[in-house]
Amino acid sequence: MGVGASVGLSSAATLSDAATIHRDLIRIGRAIRARSGGGELSAGQMSALWTIAQNAPIRATELAEREGVAAPTMSRVVASLERHGMVMRTTDPRDGRVSLLAPSAEGMEHIQGASSRNSELFEMALDQLADDDRAAVERSMRILADTMCGLASPTADCPDTADSATVEGGS
Repeated sequence: MGVGASVGLSSAATLSDAATIHRDLIRIGRAIRARSGGGELSAGQMSALWTIAQNAPIRATELAEREGVAAPTMSRVVASLERHGMVMRTTDPRDGRVSLLAPSAEGMEHIQGASSRNSELFEMALDQLADDDRAAVERSMRILADTMCGLASPTADCPDTADSATVEGGS
């Protein structure tokens, strides 16, 4: 299905292809978690921390919207990140009743360390591919990511490559 195509079930083959790709992405995620040593943060906490780092300072309500979860759920996630020392709250200078979230130094170190470990795992896997296969994977993943981000809601956190490199410290 092309970028301009409407979203829906157009054929059994398309559904099967989509389901297979989704399953493969889940397998990749599981392999990364298994090989990277897990860590002290859940996938949801890590995603929220990443979003905070990319958008700091950010209100918790905006964070919840970007992460696609309810405000009470995000409140629990943020409280957990605070207990782990990963985020800091500051008062919004425009509205003293509102808190803004930003990553702590420890939070940024955690993101950069996880990004480096994950990048190393991807590099190891890509190094096992023939040059043509590697180029095909890189191109296909970029096209799929760009297409998925185009389908996402306007508030969804879907950074481009330049934004990602900033948070990763350029690695």
